[in-house]
Amino acid sequence: MDDHVQVRINGHSMWPTYTDQQVVTFVLIKGSEAIPTGAVVLAQHPLKPEVKVVKRVRHVEEDGRLFLEGDQPDPLGSEDSHNFGPVKAEAVLAVALADEPV
Repeated sequence: MDDHVQVRINGHSMWPTYTDQQVVTFVLIKGSEAIPTGAVVLAQHPLKPEVKVVKRVRHVEEDGRLFLEGDQPDPLGSEDSHNFGPVKAEAVLAVALADEPV
């Protein structure tokens, strides 16, 4: 079974790292792998079960939840943990293979 998945970025919340419609390779998470601060992740949106988000792990809360944030410098340019709060580590589905800027 392939442990890589291709994800098409939809929107500008991860600009300038990734652009709208750019395809990024992610590696699926197996078990309870530690997710490092600074990693770009594919995660389940905590309030919208049908939505997946691509965000950067900015920090890990004391309780182990992850604070996810878009790279967009405009504070209104990303729906992230500033809006929906930190997420459980289990919400992370995959980690970007490497930052693949355009």
